[in-house]
Amino acid sequence: MGSKKVGYESTKKEYFAYCAFFLGQNLLWGFAGYIETFLTDIGIAAATAAVILIVPKLWDAVNDVLFGYLVDRRTFKNGQKFVPWIRIGTSAVGITTVALFAIPASLSQTAKIVWFLVAYILFDAAYTIQDTPAFAVTTVMTSNVTERTSIIAGGKLWAMVGGVVATVLIPMIRPKLGWFTACVVFIAVSIVLMIPLLFFAKERHTDTANAEKNPNMKDMLHYLKNNRYLFVVLIAMLLLGLSSVEQKMAIYMGRICLGQENMATLIAAGVAVSVIVVSALVPVLAKKFDKYNILCFGLTFAIVMDVVSYFVGYSNLVVALILIMLKCTGLGFWQVIIYMLIADTVEYGTYKSGVRAAGITFSLQCFVAKLKNALIGSIVLISLSSVGFIEGENAIQPAGVDKGVWRLFNLLPAAGFAVALIILILFYKLKTKDVQVMAEYNNGRLDKASAEEVLLKKFGQAHENTKKEGN
Repeated sequence: MGSKKVGYESTKKEYFAYCAFFLGQNLLWGFAGYIETFLTDIGIAAATAAVILIVPKLWDAVNDVLFGYLVDRRTFKNGQKFVPWIRIGTSAVGITTVALFAIPASLSQTAKIVWFLVAYILFDAAYTIQDTPAFAVTTVMTSNVTERTSIIAGGKLWAMVGGVVATVLIPMIRPKLGWFTACVVFIAVSIVLMIPLLFFAKERHTDTANAEKNPNMKDMLHYLKNNRYLFVVLIAMLLLGLSSVEQKMAIYMGRICLGQENMATLIAAGVAVSVIVVSALVPVLAKKFDKYNILCFGLTFAIVMDVVSYFVGYSNLVVALILIMLKCTGLGFWQVIIYMLIADTVEYGTYKSGVRAAGITFSLQCFVAKLKNALIGSIVLISLSSVGFIEGENAIQPAGVDKGVWRLFNLLPAAGFAVALIILILFYKLKTKDVQVMAEYNNGRLDKASAEEVLLKKFGQAHENTKKEGN
């Protein structure tokens, strides 16, 4: 983030606050990810826990979109649209996470289930209130698209670090402190890390945006209708997420292919290191290459390494681990860049429709992420069943299951990545330089004629502007 500022650009303090926010958020989210274990520890049957965990997800389809609509409709008295919601959401996430892990084991089954359902629905709503505007705020922190790319990349990098740290620390800390105390400790650390963004983040160009700022439902539908690239990215995101099965399958790989469950730790560690290293490289590469091209290269490389890994096999542990790390670079590329592309679609949708609807955009992103998380476990289990896998911790697997697991571990990601890559190549045409022109026009710093001189052939005419241009 250079010291020379042009236009509406953010500061280093905001950048570091944004990274710390996502580090803290994912420490907390990592702890909440152990809710299944907590439920069984307090005496709820595994089958019952599986059912009651699905019920709140049905609310997501409504909850996320409704909140996105609310964010886009409301501007607070201080002129901000996103930061106040992040403040509200951060407080709410802390409180509702405590409520989740405060269920007494002494309660009846019915009371535990009712407590969990209420607490989890509130937790999920609080997370939406925090997460949607946390991504959307990048669209108003700076009008420099390259700088926005750096901010998003930094946030995603430290989010992944937070997830890895949580995965390592929770099994060590939780048995000593117990669920509730460990939860309070994690929340306290998480909130401390998230607080700086609540005070340092600045919304710079909401007042100068060359578009409708508080759109109604008709406006938002017009925005979505004119934002085909948003849906292309969301479909690609869902496909990439559902086919990124490596960490979910790590324990089966360890047990069945490598012969020891603790090998799963090496696999998960290799995946984590690969993803974090690539995530750190993305903003560096984005300074020289278009992020869309970086994503396409990353997915292509991952597909090739998936196929190579499959044919080389797992008989040599060292070689297998190296190939796993190489093939999992694709996770790092897509998990960072896909969020950058979604931010770019906000500018495109605004340019085409005259409506700025970052809230609804990122609420749909939030919904797709939750949908992916809800479905991927089922996909892994169904896939395992298809190769003859027998359930049971110490079950002896039939001949050929090890080869089937290895095939799924490598070729399922390759197939999903290939389909997503084809969709992006065929249907996604936004490039960073074009998005920057759109951002300049949307913010009133470039007139329509000048914008269309660059964009008309590729993207068509901009919306019929009803506001004063060229501010």
